[in-house]
Amino acid sequence: MGSYKKLVMDDYAREIESLRGIIGKYFPVYETRIKGEAFAFHVNVDRATLYEKFDELRKELLANQYIPLITQEMGEQIIYVQRRPTQGYTGTYVNLALIIVTFFTTLIAGMGNWAAYSGASFFSPSTVLWGALYFSLPLMAILGIHEMGHYVMARKYRVHASLPFFLPSIPPLGTFGAVISMRDPIPDRKALLDIGISGPILGFLVAIPVVLGGIYLMNVDPRPVPVNLGGEVIVWGLPLLYQLLLVMFPTPGDVLFHPMAFAGWVGLFVTALNLLPAGQLDGGHVSRALLGDKARYVSYGTVLFLLLLFLWELVSDSGNFSWLLMAFLIVLLGARHPPPLNDLSPLPFNRKLLGLLAALILVATFVPQPSQVIHPSPDFEFVDPTNETDLYTKGEIPLNATAGNRTSFQYSIQNTGNVLLRVNSSFGSGVLNLANWTVRFNRSGVLGNSTVFELNSSEGKNVTVLLHPPVGSKRLEPYYIDIEGAAESTVRPPLIKKFVIAVYVR
Repeated sequence: MGSYKKLVMDDYAREIESLRGIIGKYFPVYETRIKGEAFAFHVNVDRATLYEKFDELRKELLANQYIPLITQEMGEQIIYVQRRPTQGYTGTYVNLALIIVTFFTTLIAGMGNWAAYSGASFFSPSTVLWGALYFSLPLMAILGIHEMGHYVMARKYRVHASLPFFLPSIPPLGTFGAVISMRDPIPDRKALLDIGISGPILGFLVAIPVVLGGIYLMNVDPRPVPVNLGGEVIVWGLPLLYQLLLVMFPTPGDVLFHPMAFAGWVGLFVTALNLLPAGQLDGGHVSRALLGDKARYVSYGTVLFLLLLFLWELVSDSGNFSWLLMAFLIVLLGARHPPPLNDLSPLPFNRKLLGLLAALILVATFVPQPSQVIHPSPDFEFVDPTNETDLYTKGEIPLNATAGNRTSFQYSIQNTGNVLLRVNSSFGSGVLNLANWTVRFNRSGVLGNSTVFELNSSEGKNVTVLLHPPVGSKRLEPYYIDIEGAAESTVRPPLIKKFVIAVYVR
């Protein structure tokens, strides 16, 4: 047992001496300790050359399967060295399989978007073609280039990272985005910022021409928004940049969102999500590089902000739980960002400008309410055409009449909902008690006891009521005429409203 322990200690001694020799080429070592599974080397550091020397040290130790971390404790600089964990690799077949699956899920989403936009059959060959060209491929290009930006930048800094993993989902998006796996710690603040911001910038630059292509197609072949809702409809909130592009390239009002325009919207939305300054998100990397350990307060504030947005969505009945899910994911993955291996070297000024650019892109692409569900809502009003007031809320409507002479009263039936309505306007039972009176609806010269209209959303029709009080009618005592309306639609039970005309005979 004693000999085994001696062999282990000898191995430790040789390992420590070897590491001390490597570190000593870059930093003078004046003390060595063992702390748990790490070797601690107390070193003297020249801050002017710290960044370059530590980066060279990291690369040399990485080649020998070690990872260094430099910290400052009680005024001393200490380099901790640990063995690099054995890494298991799944191979690129997983990445390829996820790309194929995500292509099909985004294709299905694109087919649904194109069918809703064009009115074509969901299973037609043209729907498959345009669903792929206008939605699936542009969206996957945005996401793929975003993640490849991270991958290439990680390779530049010799940080081992996986190829992108695409994440399939259900329509209307068809994907949760894409991620890469960072298999080595980030070396320093500069690398942390560069790796974090490279993906959003590249994805952003690809999303803009996709948006412009969608706007162009909406101008070339505008498809009017249906007057009436046939069911629940999702309305997408537009970020500031999207609104600016619509001002620069005007689009006809009340037209449907082209699938390519929607793919660009998703690209901008994903950019905004990734740039949120929290946790392990790209924006969390940028924030940690800029602010150091103080970035944790920004991260906690971001989670609180997302929860407040979720509460706002609940109050507004938007049907959107994205901010709650995002806050949950940030907390689940860790709201506090770990430090890079070298957290002592300051961030260069030009990288601080890149951090400012990231903040500007976030403001330009962020939308507080990404989507809102518009529910079918049948409703109508009885309106006085002379002053546009709602007769239903006014109680009794006074009307003067002369015994023996005809008079009339005009009102309008307005569809104030968002679905097609069939409105039947008729007299209440009180009209039957008006002995010898003539009371009829007059619609296009046809008299009757009721009148029926089919009204599109926002459409209105005028109705005239003809009255003929007979000679001998009581004077100065009101006669009441009830006018009822029953609105029928395909989405709700009949809606009943009425108002009352008080006729004063002179």
